[in-house]
Amino acid sequence: MYTKKNLPTSQYELSTGKADKRFGRDNDIRRDGDTLKELSIGLFDIDHTIKWYFDNVIKPQIDDFGTTLKVPVMFGAPEKWKNVQADGYFRDMQGKIQSPLISYRRSAIEKDKTLGSKVDANFPQLYYTQELKYGQQNKYDQFSVLTNSKPVKSYVTTVIPEFVNVTYEVIVWTDFVEHMNGIVESILYSEGSFWGEPDKFRFRTKVDSYTNTTDLLQDQDRVVRTSFTLTLFGYIIPDVLVKNLSKKQAGLVHDARQVIIEADADANPGIFSTEEADRKSGANVTYTAPQYRVNAITQTIDDMTLTYLNTNQAIENPTITIPDTVVFSGDFLAAPSGLPSTSVSNFTFFINGTYMEPSAITSFTNNSAGVCTLIVNTAQLGFTLATTDEIVAIGKFA
Repeated sequence: MYTKKNLPTSQYELSTGKADKRFGRDNDIRRDGDTLKELSIGLFDIDHTIKWYFDNVIKPQIDDFGTTLKVPVMFGAPEKWKNVQADGYFRDMQGKIQSPLISYRRSAIEKDKTLGSKVDANFPQLYYTQELKYGQQNKYDQFSVLTNSKPVKSYVTTVIPEFVNVTYEVIVWTDFVEHMNGIVESILYSEGSFWGEPDKFRFRTKVDSYTNTTDLLQDQDRVVRTSFTLTLFGYIIPDVLVKNLSKKQAGLVHDARQVIIEADADANPGIFSTEEADRKSGANVTYTAPQYRVNAITQTIDDMTLTYLNTNQAIENPTITIPDTVVFSGDFLAAPSGLPSTSVSNFTFFINGTYMEPSAITSFTNNSAGVCTLIVNTAQLGFTLATTDEIVAIGKFA
């Protein structure tokens, strides 16, 4: 009879005494519809960087008796490189020596331990986190603006790569020393910079020394050859490792959204203890619908009070005295008996169509001669008044 084999206890369980839940399904998020794919950098990307940079940036070329010829760049496959080592040249299918030509091959890979590390390949600890502004979980629409809802933040995590120094053997063939000089000069100028496509992977380069050789073959043209060692300081994130990152932390995570639930409670706490006692005793508990009380108006409001409460007049085109004084033509409407006296709180001011904050108003007084004076706090307003400003006062004017 088949029985499920028990896995050995992990170090986390031994130290904490709790089950290891770090690999739960709550960390897995579907990404089949995600346009942003997992980051993966391999040796092929580093190899391709050299050819792309030669073809698109350095653009090696020679002047062959008035004709400009582009120098081809070729990755040295093992079969081709074996022929180069045997003969010293690269020949085509008809046996003709190919010149000019640039060929390179990867010769060594060395791990750079002086830079950062992921700590543990089976359980990576270091990640680079990047926030996504918009996505399926965070769409921009007018409804979100009206309801003032906070968007769900999404983050993409990428494991820290493995830093490596990749060494290449590069050989350049030309027919003349003059042609070789131009190619070597362009490579010398580009050495030490970052090679790679814009907005993609870029790697710093280093060239230590160049070895020049001139071969004179019997009954054939001479061939000028220069060889050098090219080092790229790269980084590796294998595709296999990235697919397993969800065991520890998903490549795409969302933050938590807060849900606020409001509940109304009765002002009389005694009903809860009564119902609880009835429930324990087995008595039938009946629900009584709340009775809403309507406050009846027992006093009448006179016409003068109603007129005062409904008054809301606007006065504009005042007299402005620089820097902070404004004079309106009008008097305060007297408040009826029983109401607070009319003050600056009964008025609203606008300057050039913009609401004037109460903190920007020093005082607003009635001079009892058909004139009201407004003093503005220019420090709070942020500027001084001008005679061309349009100021409007709305409130209880007589």
